[in-house]
This record gives sequence, structure tokens and C-alpha cells, in this order.
Amino acid sequence: MEKNKSAVTQYNNAKLWQIGFFSLNNCATNIAMFLMMQYSYFTQNVLGLAAAIVGLIATGTRIFDAVTDPLVGFLVDRTNGRFGKFRPYMFVGNIIIWCSLIVIFNTPSAWSISRKYMFTTVFYVIYIIGYTCQTVVIKAGQAVLTNNPRQRPIFAGFDSVLTQMASALVPMLITTILAEKYSVGEFAGENGKSLGMINPAMWKEAVILLAVISFTFTILAIIGISAKDRPEFFGQEGFRPKVKFRDYKDIVMHNRPIQMLIISAATDKLGQLLMSGTMTYLFANMLLNSRLQGVFSSILIAPLVAISIGGVFVSRRFGLKRTFLLGTWGSMTMLAIMFVVGPDPNVPAVFLGMFLAQKCLASMGNSGIIPMIADCTDYEMYRSGRFVPGMMGTMFSFIDKIISSFSAMIQGFALTLAGVGNVVIKPNEPVNATFNMAIMVCFCIVPILGHIATIIAMRWYNLDKVKMAEIQEELENRREVRTGKGPHLNGATKAAAAEAVQNENRA
Repeated sequence: MEKNKSAVTQYNNAKLWQIGFFSLNNCATNIAMFLMMQYSYFTQNVLGLAAAIVGLIATGTRIFDAVTDPLVGFLVDRTNGRFGKFRPYMFVGNIIIWCSLIVIFNTPSAWSISRKYMFTTVFYVIYIIGYTCQTVVIKAGQAVLTNNPRQRPIFAGFDSVLTQMASALVPMLITTILAEKYSVGEFAGENGKSLGMINPAMWKEAVILLAVISFTFTILAIIGISAKDRPEFFGQEGFRPKVKFRDYKDIVMHNRPIQMLIISAATDKLGQLLMSGTMTYLFANMLLNSRLQGVFSSILIAPLVAISIGGVFVSRRFGLKRTFLLGTWGSMTMLAIMFVVGPDPNVPAVFLGMFLAQKCLASMGNSGIIPMIADCTDYEMYRSGRFVPGMMGTMFSFIDKIISSFSAMIQGFALTLAGVGNVVIKPNEPVNATFNMAIMVCFCIVPILGHIATIIAMRWYNLDKVKMAEIQEELENRREVRTGKGPHLNGATKAAAAEAVQNENRA
């Protein structure tokens, strides 16, 4: 009986509503990300900028984004003010994000080309600073919200449901609802081929609507984490070593799980961004029906919600690692079939049916990445005694963004090689066979390569369900040695924990 009691009390548990509310923070930033996935389309087809140059600029700014991550993560770990460690970065970050995006998507089309390049680039950089501040908390905040291995998959479920709904509803809002609304006057098109997607007024309304939704989600997320954003949840009670910037080197060199997770997630992210960036072209210029993208996005919601909820039960039973691998293998298989079959405008249901299956499988796997970062944070505390959720999250983001930064450049060069790099690509009209192949390589082949890298890297990621239970038990034993609180430890366990505590103190 005493043993069971100890097993229950060793965890920092969260209420269900706290997990749900905090997961809205990721959804808030994803809304901005899904809008910015249309950045290349907007700048080329509304502002008249060259795809290859925009791709290079986006790559450079994303590398800057990666460089800012370690600095912000370090600041988060050093922060412990009146409003906590995480909440200030969530609030300020969201304000910066949407002020920047409102400016970008209101760039006057009549300006000179050079002025538009300079203006959009400057505010893209400012947007990145805000995005970094808010997204750091997504990964770092998990470590204080709960350390229960059975609760972390619940966050993954909430996060996956909300993210997938956002990934479906944002494109539907832009490509179907608002594009239809703004297909008027010179943008009415001929023979029912609406041109609302290249109407500047459409983008101005879209950014305001999405800003309001994202800010509301951020406030709810702040409420969700407020009770846990306190010093007693920042690492082991009675032992909080001062965080130094040079600690990054030791973590990079010796924390094998975060190394492998970074490789897996970064290569997958590159593929995901390319899929999202080229999806508009796939619907508008290969399936020849841009409205279908919004319809398809709305159809996705129900199955993605179902698979996300199902994924929680799979993760709780088999662990985050096995669920991640299952989704990766399934997604890779479907992408290979999709590349062979290809999209046919006469029978779009065949390709879209496979695409739906691929999205569901990928969603089930990717939903566990953020909780896996929290597992790596706990492993670092187990390994070195350091509680550095900000460093862990931003080190992950640093490499992730460096690798995925090449997505815009790859897409830009792919369009340039297809001969459409600096022309307006009208929706609902075919382009050429080279264009079609370029889109399919970006949409299927690059993500497949990312999945292969994931499968290889996961062979050396050892934080499975059993290992995490062992880590949490050991951390609880050390806490009891330091504080003298909690169930009585037997001689051998107490001696082992005391030795670990002494090693941490010496370090």
C-alpha cells in the first residue's frame, strides 16, 4: 500500500483543464505559422517579388530565428520574476508576432520592388523575435506543467487536436471563405476561375481575424500555466544551480536523447514545411481547383481529431517513442504511394484519400514531439542535476530551424527550375510537366527522406516508457534526500540517491 502511495505522490500532476488551456499556446503560434506558410505565395503573386529571392531571404531570416533561440532559452531559464518564468514571454511574444504580420500583409502593392523587399524583410525579422519568445514556452513549459509519463501524452492529444484543426481551418478561411469573398471586380476571373487569392484586400482581413483568435488563445494559455509558473516547480526542491550559457556545450555533447530527437524532428519538419508551402500549388495548378483545398481542409478535421484522441491512448499504453515511429512508418508508406500515383484533376478523390491517410498517420506520430522534449529535460536533470527547460527547448529549436530554414529556398529554386520563378502563377490553370514534377518532389520525396532520417535516429533514443518511469522515481528519491520529505527510503535506495545528490553538488 505504501509503495503505491509513493508511486502516486512522486508526480507533479496537472488538472485536465490546465493541460488543455496551456496547449492553446502552441495553437496560437501555429496560427501565425500557417499564415506565414503562405508568405512565398503572397510575396510572389500579390507583391510581385521573385520566388528564388524570397526563398533566400526566408532562409536567411529563419537562420537568424535559430540563432536567437539559444539566447531566449537562456533568458527564460534565468527569469524568475513577479509574473513567473514563462508568462511574460508568451504575452510579449504574441504581441510582437501579430503587430509584425499585420504590417507585412498590409504592404502596399504600388511600392517599388526594392522597397517591398526591404520592408517585408525587416518586419519578418521582428516577427521572428516574437515567434521565438512565445514558442520557447511551448517546449519549456511542459517540464513544469506535469512530469507524469501518463499525463504528457494527454498534452500531445490536446495539442494535436488543436493544431490539426488550425491547420485545416486557416487554409479553409484563406483559400475558400475569404478568397471567394474577395473574388470581385478585377479579381472575379473568367469561367468561374476566381482570383481572390491574389487580391491584397483578402490578406488584410485574414491577418486581422487570425490575430484576434491567436491573442485569445494566448491569454487562455497564460491562465492554464499560471498555477505552475512558480519557483517550487522549477527543478528539484532545494537544489537550483545557477544556469550558465556554457552549459549548452555539455548538453549538446552528452545528452544523447535530445541529439536524436533533434535529428528526427528537424528532418521531418523540413518535409512538412515543403508540403505546406507547395500545397496551394498542388490544389490550384495540378488538381486545378483552389477551392478544393478549403473543402479538403474541413473534411480533415474529424479524422484528425479522432486520430489525435486515439493517439493519446496508444502513447499511454506503448510510450511516446513507439507511437512516433508508428506514425512515421505509416506516413512514409503513404507518401511513396502518393508520388507513384500522382494527383489527377479528373479523379481527385483517389489522391486526396491517400493524402488524408498520410496526414492522420503523420499527426499521430508528430503529436508526441513536444512531450518528448520534456522527457529529455527530465533526463538532463537526472543526468546532471540541471533544470534547463528553456535551454532544452531552444537547443532543439535552433537545429530544427537551421535545417528547416532550407524549405523556402528549396521551394523557390524548384519553382525557378520549373521556369515560373518570377511570374504570377494564376490559380486553377495548369503550368507544365516540369512544374508538376518539382511540386511532387517537394511534396513527397523530401518528406520521405526526412522520415528515413527519423527512423535511423530513433534507434539511439532510449527514453521509452520504462526508462522514463525509472527517471522519475530516481528524481523523486533525490528530492526526498535533499528535503527529508516524502515516504521513507530503504537503505540501498537512499544511499544511491544520496550519492547522486553529492555528485550534483560537486558539479
